[in-house]
Amino acid sequence: MYLNYLFTILYKTIDFYSFLIVISVFGSWFEPIRNSKVFYYIGRVTEPYLRLFKILIPLGNVNVDISPVIGLFILNLMKRAITWLYYMAVINM
Repeated sequence: MYLNYLFTILYKTIDFYSFLIVISVFGSWFEPIRNSKVFYYIGRVTEPYLRLFKILIPLGNVNVDISPVIGLFILNLMKRAITWLYYMAVINM
């Protein structure tokens, strides 16, 4: 019973963090949003994780940062691993 709650909390936490990363990406495209307090705190939460995967790809005069794509991919893999562990734990009970 407690195992179900633990896995649900982990799963929802990863979903929420993924949502914050998406908000961070969309917020970085617009100047007024980028300078807001909310975006500042979202950046403080997401930037340390995204910095692990910081890769800049030069496209003409701009550099494209693909760290959010890699970060979301890793979070998705973590969700799959949690789901697999949950089913293995349920089967063995």
